[in-house]
Amino acid sequence: MGIDQLLSSYVDNALTKAGVVHAEWSLLILLMGEDLSKNCRWLRTKLGFPDEKTNTLWILSDTAEISITWSPVMQFSGSLDNVGALIFVYEGKATTGDSEFPSTQAVLHEVIRQITLQSRYRFPLLIINFDNAESNASDV
Repeated sequence: MGIDQLLSSYVDNALTKAGVVHAEWSLLILLMGEDLSKNCRWLRTKLGFPDEKTNTLWILSDTAEISITWSPVMQFSGSLDNVGALIFVYEGKATTGDSEFPSTQAVLHEVIRQITLQSRYRFPLLIINFDNAESNASDV
């Protein structure tokens, strides 16, 4: 089963239970940083992105227009109105931030806050940390 079948089934079931039809629903994948590492390229492939230039995929569904959007968090300029799920990707230790760059934790906090304020859906969150060393999820 591919990501398109899995996602359309999930969205169809969730929206049907809520009595919603003909809606827009989006999986938003935000990357902390701008460079595509080997790990990020692998993840993009697994999610069905055909190349590095394609950043939005559309999936057929019975109840919704489903999109998967990939973007570096600091470059994202799209709408948060229809975010139904969020994947936040970063590599290495969660940065502590400084006067020039915000911390990973601060960025994630603000992303969640903005989506909560703007999206019509309650959304699950998946945090992916491609870290070669052991790390503690509570750091983020």
